[in-house]
Amino acid sequence: MKYLTLLLLLFPFISFSCLSQEFTWQGGVETHGFLSNEELPFWMSTNTNGRIGSNTDGEFYAFAKANYELSRNSALEFAASGVIRDGIDPNTQRSEIYLAFKNSWIHIIAGSKDQRSFKEGLSTTNQNILFSGNTRALPGLLIQNSEPIQIFRNITLDLGIAHYQLNDDRFVNDTRVHYKKLFTHWDINSKNKITVGIQHAAQWGGTSPTRGEQPGGFSDFIDVFFGRGGGDDATISDQVNVLGNHLGSYTLNYKRKEKNYDLELYHHTIFEDGSGVELSNFPDGVWGLFYTPKESTLFKGILYEYVQTVSQSGRPTATQNGNQQSGGDNYFFNGLYRSGWTYEGRTIGLPFINIGTGNSEEALPINNRSIAHHLGILGSFWKLDYTFKLTYLENLGTYRNPITPRDTFVYTYVETILPLKKLGTISLEFGADFNENRDTFFGAGLGYSYQF
Repeated sequence: MKYLTLLLLLFPFISFSCLSQEFTWQGGVETHGFLSNEELPFWMSTNTNGRIGSNTDGEFYAFAKANYELSRNSALEFAASGVIRDGIDPNTQRSEIYLAFKNSWIHIIAGSKDQRSFKEGLSTTNQNILFSGNTRALPGLLIQNSEPIQIFRNITLDLGIAHYQLNDDRFVNDTRVHYKKLFTHWDINSKNKITVGIQHAAQWGGTSPTRGEQPGGFSDFIDVFFGRGGGDDATISDQVNVLGNHLGSYTLNYKRKEKNYDLELYHHTIFEDGSGVELSNFPDGVWGLFYTPKESTLFKGILYEYVQTVSQSGRPTATQNGNQQSGGDNYFFNGLYRSGWTYEGRTIGLPFINIGTGNSEEALPINNRSIAHHLGILGSFWKLDYTFKLTYLENLGTYRNPITPRDTFVYTYVETILPLKKLGTISLEFGADFNENRDTFFGAGLGYSYQF
């Protein structure tokens, strides 16, 4: 990250030296106060980019963003934001800080930039099962195309590759993350569009307290990139299987536009190894529908998602090679990278998966086998905009440590927002979580935001 620091220090001088550039900027502040009987309900603290925790009583957030137009087709963007709140250690943290360059064909982001929110956070994963927005943005470098690359008249591609550094307190210090994506878009006609894509991420490198420094050279990166086994300096498991902890997702998305409505159907798979790549864990993943009526203000969007992670390619069974097993994919967990697919103790992807702290050799995932039905609604009435969420969740634990009988939850959430013309917005939110094995969690929040 020393290169990012240098870029951030040089940015003001680079920007102001280009006197012919067009300069625009914006900023804003946001504050929330919360009340709860024990801890905040699930959807009041989940997928908030790590800004709010289950024990947060108050939060203050501020951001600033500047854009310098270098030419008609290129620009630099710098953004920084920070948050102060209780209930999370440390209380004060950066949220976003990044420098981005964009022209007509490439988009480069150096630093930490939040994941996009899908329809006001209505989805359980913000339509990305690997990066749901449940944690602070990972620091790193992302290179992707800025506009879809046209292959044929009605077929385009989106490509991206990134390197991230997990700089939090974790079992394997300084773990690196390799990430890449490929999406193909087929515009069948003016009404119908299909998107098919794949995302691949891998944790690699770093220093384990029990197994020492892990392979981190360029040749090791090539092995990670292509999902190959490691060399002699890798663990026996990584030599037999693949180097690092790999995970990914297939995407299938269908969109239809009609005069009175838009309809979107989608499926996001999840895989951890070859069996998941071959879809042996079908139908695990997120199955979703988003309906947008165009002639209604009371209902501006209705979403339904069915989520399951129970198959995991079946129960784990031994194979002829004692270093491998079939099934038991153990989503977001790894024997070497025991902190799993988390950042600062929070799950990076699908938030129903709970890995726990994972900072000891004996640590095991708490729950990564779940079934969920999720309903979300966006709309407005009078002068208020509202968001409503209702989730029914069954947790089954893991294959190794099952939860019997299933632990069942009902998560409810509603937020209303009142715009005050030039004075910002006021928000009011309520939530309640129900579970037969514990007290019901109730929470309420009052917020104010202003942008300039």
